[in-house]
Amino acid sequence: MKKYLILFALPLALLSGCQSAPSEEEKKAELQSQVMTIHDEAMAKMDNIHKLRRNLRSTRDTLAAQQADSTAILPLEQELSGLDKADEAMMQWMRQYRAPDTLQHEQAMQYLQQELIKIQQVQTIMDSTIEAAQATITKYEQEK
Repeated sequence: MKKYLILFALPLALLSGCQSAPSEEEKKAELQSQVMTIHDEAMAKMDNIHKLRRNLRSTRDTLAAQQADSTAILPLEQELSGLDKADEAMMQWMRQYRAPDTLQHEQAMQYLQQELIKIQQVQTIMDSTIEAAQATITKYEQEK
């Protein structure tokens, strides 16, 4: 019985030992995929930013036409400014990003790590400004 157990266990041990660590190219591709996944998620939010901007401008213009107090318009202006900054952060990241195809592995990995941090920051900016703009719009809609 022991003999059969050893004969069964030996191939399993050999098979599990054959799994190698990911290659440098696989690591680079995985990191680049992470960067691009976050980019794609952030890009999907750009339509929402544009819709929120239109809604905020409409509300601001309506209040201005009603000669509302400037303290009522100021939060709308602040949210519009935040949305503009989020939009510009995304556009700036896209203008500066270059696929690290010509870099050595270590340089490419460093570059992609930096770009991952940058695009995560862009995504955070976008998420927070979208959330704040939606809250402001909801507040003004409730006051109607």
